[in-house]
Amino acid sequence: MTESRGRIRSRGVRVALIAAVIVVAVLILWLVVRDDGSDDTSGDAAIGETAQGDGADAAPGTGGFPDLPPPPGPGGELTGEVTPCPDPAGPAFRVTSFESAPAQCLDPELDYTAVFDTTLGQIRVALDQEANPEAVNAFTALAGYGYYDGTAVFYTDPTGGYIQGGSPHTNDGDDPGPGFTVAADEAEEFRQGQLLWSAEGDTTGQFLLLAYDEFLPSQPVSGLTSLGQISDGSLSVVLDALVLHVDDPDTAFGGRPSEAVIVNSIAIQSTDPTPEGSIDLSGCPPADGSGPQVLDFDGPQPMCLDASKQYTAVFDTTAGEMRIELDVANTPITANNFAVLARYHYYDNTLLFRTDPGIGIIQGGAPHSNSPSDPGPGYTIPDEGSGFTYEPGQIVMARTAAPNSASAQFFFAVNEQTARLNNQGTYVVFGQMDDASLGVAEAILASHVDQPNNPLGGGPEPQVIVNSVTIEESG
Repeated sequence: MTESRGRIRSRGVRVALIAAVIVVAVLILWLVVRDDGSDDTSGDAAIGETAQGDGADAAPGTGGFPDLPPPPGPGGELTGEVTPCPDPAGPAFRVTSFESAPAQCLDPELDYTAVFDTTLGQIRVALDQEANPEAVNAFTALAGYGYYDGTAVFYTDPTGGYIQGGSPHTNDGDDPGPGFTVAADEAEEFRQGQLLWSAEGDTTGQFLLLAYDEFLPSQPVSGLTSLGQISDGSLSVVLDALVLHVDDPDTAFGGRPSEAVIVNSIAIQSTDPTPEGSIDLSGCPPADGSGPQVLDFDGPQPMCLDASKQYTAVFDTTAGEMRIELDVANTPITANNFAVLARYHYYDNTLLFRTDPGIGIIQGGAPHSNSPSDPGPGYTIPDEGSGFTYEPGQIVMARTAAPNSASAQFFFAVNEQTARLNNQGTYVVFGQMDDASLGVAEAILASHVDQPNNPLGGGPEPQVIVNSVTIEESG
């Protein structure tokens, strides 16, 4: 029996509204229908480098230099020689002042992700415990106590390449901080996508998110240490904040967004990088969905569907429910692969990250990064059939330009424009949605906005989250 490697994730991602105004250029765009007649609806397309701009042309919505929003209100205070760890279920009350640093709250055997829920969208940061354990522990404890809830991104600097926040008392750079400092190594180098955190000094507790490799801070920020790396799919939110930048007329540097960018909350999610073989993935997951969430596998899924039964994939999304009957008779390998991944909760809390009215599709299925460059489950499956024609209501496997390269990403065919994919290579059709579900898909596609930072063109606004995919069996 083959033993496989699994990865378990916590859940609970909440994603907010993406800004409608995006002017950051993208140097490399991946299009489904390209000039050479080939096409690509997979997640393996490379993300192009983003051109930098000075942001000086951005204008506040009300004219003049925008006012800072007021701070979210005073939080409570914790006293004692050691701050206890926050309750994973949420604090009894929000805390913004501490007498001492927190106890060690993180398990060194687990990986952790910080999920910033902002008014521009979700920012996911893979935290690096090994590099700065005390700083990462302190930051996650503050997040667990609601320290950052409701705070503003109070400073943007397109020239320096970063945005800054994390001041619950004042919503500006003069915040007194949490009341403690921790030892941390200062970052020796800076790169695009880093989360930097001030571990000591006058700016303790504040954070910076780097948009570019060239980090040139235009105002003092003390004790900066690197806590982790922003996911590819989240970097666009940082760039969106920079696009809203307005220069401060009273200084020679910096400014702030023309509209308030608020960090609603920062959730800390844990991941168990389970040792080889400790989770047996050679069999089938529980049909009732009671098994763990698994994102990474050593090989394709075993056959778990009964050819004599009918199976319906039920998408619970923030835009409504979609019910899709899987075509087990004609595409048993593809339908089985999708159903087994769904029963491993592979698609839970993921984004429908791409809409394309030009070819009438909605794309999703990228749990690692919520972006087209997602690495997938660790294997590919064969193309099952050929000569497909594409019509509204179908669910179809995404792939790269290469044959037999599909793995987990999918797209919905929504309107007649999907016929443009006919004769463009094999995208395996493995199910059909009902009329009510097609109405939900049509509404999602109608919410499309062009997003220059999206390597595949654009997405729905507001973002659409797949809360879960449940597989129902009948017959």
